[in-house]
Amino acid sequence: MENGLFGSKCPIATQDVEINLKNRNHAFKEYGYGPANPNEPNDAFWLKKAKMYNTPTDQVKTMRCGNCAAFIQTPEMLECIKNGMEGEEKSPMEYEEQVIETAKLGYCELFHFKCAADRTCDAWLVGGPITKGKYESNERSEESS
Repeated sequence: MENGLFGSKCPIATQDVEINLKNRNHAFKEYGYGPANPNEPNDAFWLKKAKMYNTPTDQVKTMRCGNCAAFIQTPEMLECIKNGMEGEEKSPMEYEEQVIETAKLGYCELFHFKCAADRTCDAWLVGGPITKGKYESNERSEESS
């Protein structure tokens, strides 16, 4: 789906909620994406991550999607996410931007879905987020995930 922004192509999961949810749910099930509600203490979730990484819980709690190298928040990706939320109808109140900002959304390059910055997963990579550069969609696994 061409988004017209810099001639780039938006990842299909930013435009199709069913594919996005399928990919996100796969990450929950197979790759420990979570916690379900990052605003709660989630002690069991973080203890499991700490055991997996053999690292103190306090340190593991700093490993979030929002600082993962696979978390894409370039202006064009945020525009893709916004356009996918708007659909055909433009919202006069710009609720899409509020949702993106409130959830601190980005795009998970590893698992191909819109991702919340306050969560994490088993594949966390140091060095993110990616906020600059041109994103080129690689849809090879987005529809098959």
